[in-house]
Amino acid sequence: MSNRDELLEKYPNLMAFFDDEDLDEERFFVVVDANVEEEADEAEVIDPTEYNWMIYLPERIQEALGDELFAKIPQKLAKVEAFDDFFDAEEDLYGVLSNLDEDKIAKIVLETLETLAIKRKGLSI
Repeated sequence: MSNRDELLEKYPNLMAFFDDEDLDEERFFVVVDANVEEEADEAEVIDPTEYNWMIYLPERIQEALGDELFAKIPQKLAKVEAFDDFFDAEEDLYGVLSNLDEDKIAKIVLETLETLAIKRKGLSI
């Protein structure tokens, strides 16, 4: 099974918004990087001593979900119990304090996006 097939299986509603076959990795939909002071251009926005992970959502997510649902992402992520702390730095950039690894954080975000994609599909029926 290809990476794209796995994404289609796990997140069918989100993936329904994207026809591009080259979008075959989680990082095309959510980028989770360690917030390391030496490497982080965003260090001025997200303090690495307070948030050990940065989450970035590419513009394609906002385009797929629409402004109203996209604006709900920080509210939903702030409620995730696995995040000890959450910071809405910018409309598409968040800081997270968590003991989870990059892959688990990405899955949580993708599950959140999938839930919102279901709502988007319901709105357009």
